[in-house]
Amino acid sequence: MDKKAFNLFFISLLLLFLVSAVSAVDIQDGNVTILSDGSNHVITSDLSNDDIQSQFGNANDGDTFEFTDKEYRDISLVVDKKLNIISKKSSVVYASDEVSDRARNMGIDKTFGFYFTSNAAGSVLSGITIIASNSDYGIEVDNSKNIKIINNKVIGGGNGVLIKNSDKITLSENDISKAKQNGVQLQNVKNSLIEKNYISYNKKSGIETSNIAYCKILNNTIHHNDLNGISTFNKSSNTLMSGNNVYENSNGIYINSTSTNDVVKSNSMTHNRKDPRSSMGGFETGNGLLFGAGFKSSGNTILKVEYNYLAHNEFFQAKNYWENPNYELGQNWYNSNDPTNTFVCPRLLASLMTLDTFSVSNTLTLQLRDSSGKAVNEFATFQTNVEVDGNVYTANFVNGRASVTQLDPNVNHDVRVQIADEYYKYDVKDASGETGDAKDSKTSTSDADAGSSGSSAGGTSEVQGNSNSQGASNGGDSSGSHIANSDKSGNYGTNSSDIPSQDTSDNGNDALSNGDLNAGDSGSGDAMDEGKAYEIVPPVTTSKELTNTSGLVVLSILSIMGMLIYGYWRKDEFEQ
Repeated sequence: MDKKAFNLFFISLLLLFLVSAVSAVDIQDGNVTILSDGSNHVITSDLSNDDIQSQFGNANDGDTFEFTDKEYRDISLVVDKKLNIISKKSSVVYASDEVSDRARNMGIDKTFGFYFTSNAAGSVLSGITIIASNSDYGIEVDNSKNIKIINNKVIGGGNGVLIKNSDKITLSENDISKAKQNGVQLQNVKNSLIEKNYISYNKKSGIETSNIAYCKILNNTIHHNDLNGISTFNKSSNTLMSGNNVYENSNGIYINSTSTNDVVKSNSMTHNRKDPRSSMGGFETGNGLLFGAGFKSSGNTILKVEYNYLAHNEFFQAKNYWENPNYELGQNWYNSNDPTNTFVCPRLLASLMTLDTFSVSNTLTLQLRDSSGKAVNEFATFQTNVEVDGNVYTANFVNGRASVTQLDPNVNHDVRVQIADEYYKYDVKDASGETGDAKDSKTSTSDADAGSSGSSAGGTSEVQGNSNSQGASNGGDSSGSHIANSDKSGNYGTNSSDIPSQDTSDNGNDALSNGDLNAGDSGSGDAMDEGKAYEIVPPVTTSKELTNTSGLVVLSILSIMGMLIYGYWRKDEFEQ
């Protein structure tokens, strides 16, 4: 073999190596396609847990294991390599209630369905239903990174999913329910994404965090958990909570951490209920947003709470721990144009947003406005009802605006908008510079539900011209003064009543997290009058696509190697 042929052979081998080294996960609509050159292994239900564990041990990094049968019993698998573990048939895995030999040899004393170690970096778990009724965890990730847990179901467990001491973990599109404690528990986690999961019916919180940094908790639906929808403890920094629909928990979002540069925005926190039996105490439940005794945030790195929808919560829309200093929230909608009826704790400074209505190109449009009257273009997705000439429509708000129905401009219309549990009459004007104000005509108390479930498909309309109206208050035009609940100037809402509640709690203890435990130690403050109870608003979810770029990587490598081969082939011509 001459030198030229040898070099071409070497380049070809290098090309094959680089292409084979590309391994990625293609995620579309919850379906996972593994792009890898690793070997494929079929896992059938006649294999024991030890048999499967042995195959894991003999595998190479990048190998794919596909569960193909309906059910698997007594499973407790340690993933100690980069493996793709998938099922295209939604296989059901019953987690073992005994510590496996493999786990015991590694010093692990907990039971689980799947356990990912530091050597499992880059692994994927997808398409599997894990029933962990008598196990400590359905899934545990310990001291690892780049793990993708996508489109699984986890039912039961002490905690459904535990992620600890880990980096760059993706937990997406999973259904996690019925854990004895928390649905998802994050401990010492950074740079991770918790997105588009359904988390429900857990005995404590839907998501509990302790010491997290640079994480994103986005577009999750979290409901019917016995404690809080989301709880934060110890420290949290540079973390974004956005687009979450949190309803029918004891509290929506509970902040009990030292918060640095965190943002809580565009979340929906509704219909969270009081529970006198709660470990937090009855006076610490029923809130959309609750700050605990451990909450601290100040200075240039202060927590931002803005553009959230807080409505129909049984106690306060937002509440501060009674011994905490006053805290100023950003722009949020508390389902009221009346500053005396916002159901916001007096220990919080809450800017009053307003809702008004106008006609754009003969279309009835609802618009949220901030406290200065400026139209809001970033907000949580939510719904309300609108009655036009006796016909009731559902208004789907997307980024602060909802287009409802076509109007005949030559006819005077009777328009009534549901705010909280009552309908308010609006005069609708054209958006050429004027918009409508709600009149002082509260027409009825309605038991109507605030909207139907499912993803909001409501679009937006572009406003032509300059719309300058202020929103409406219960007493007429809202462009006048608002009641302030502090010495600081500005438009702030207040709670509707200072009458002490007759409700009592089993205890006044705050829930504080310490490892896997929740214990109380904070006491309770002066109880305020409880809010009204409203009907349940079903979830409205948002979505976000995950993009795979592995094809571009392969194409780029092929292009580069092609140019190298071509250049080498032409080398002799230039040397002559």
